[in-house]
Amino acid sequence: MSTFGAAPQQTGELDAQAEAVIHVVIAEDHGVVADGIATMLSFEPDMEVVDIVTSGEALVESVERNRPELALVDVNLIGMDGLAAVRLIEERGIPTRSLALTMFTDHETVTRAVAAGVAGYLPKNVRREELVQAVRAVAAGKGFLHPDVTRPFLERVGPLASHAGLQALSKREQDVLEELATGKSTHEIAEALGLGDETVKSHLSRIYAKLKAQDRVQAVVIAMRHGLVR
Repeated sequence: MSTFGAAPQQTGELDAQAEAVIHVVIAEDHGVVADGIATMLSFEPDMEVVDIVTSGEALVESVERNRPELALVDVNLIGMDGLAAVRLIEERGIPTRSLALTMFTDHETVTRAVAAGVAGYLPKNVRREELVQAVRAVAAGKGFLHPDVTRPFLERVGPLASHAGLQALSKREQDVLEELATGKSTHEIAEALGLGDETVKSHLSRIYAKLKAQDRVQAVVIAMRHGLVR
C-alpha cells in the first residue's frame, strides 16, 4: 500500500496521463510576455511549454521538430509574421493546431488569421482562465473565438448576400448567432432572448444550414470570411 493511502498507478495509467499532456510552442517576440504566458501555463498539470520562439521561421522549425499539439502565436513576430508561419505549417500538413494570442482584434487581422488556418483567436487582455480554456479547446480539435473578437463582427453582419452563395439570415437568427458567439448554451440563449429551448434549437439548425456550417465556430468563421458587413 502506498504511504500516502493511494493505490500505486499502473504503467498504463501513467502512459495515459503522459499522452494527455498538451505540448505547447509559444511564438512571441516580447520576452517578458512570453515568460509570463509560459508561467501561467506551467500551473496547469496537463500543459507543458516545450519551446519559446520569437520569429515565424523559428516557429515553423520548432513545430516541425517538436510536433506539439498547439502553437500559441502572436501576429507580429521577428522576420516572417505569425500568420505566414501558421499558413506554412498548414501547407506542410503538420498536425499542430494554432491559437492566435495578439493585441489586434480588427476585422482585417482576424479575417487574415482565420484564412491562414488558426483554430482560435484571443486578445492579449484575456484572463488566465480564458487562455487555459482556449488552449484545451483548440488542442482537443475545437474552435475558439473570444467574444471580444466575434461580437464586433456579428453586430455588423447584415443580411447575407445571395451572391455569396449563402441564404439571408432573419433578424432573429442574427440575434441567436450573436448570443451564440458569447459562448452561451442553448438554454442560456433561450433565456437571454425570451425564447423556448426548442425554438432556439430550430433557429440554430436554420443558421447552420444557411451558412453551410457544422457548428457554432464554423458559422462565425464563414460570416467573417465572406466579409459580410454593413
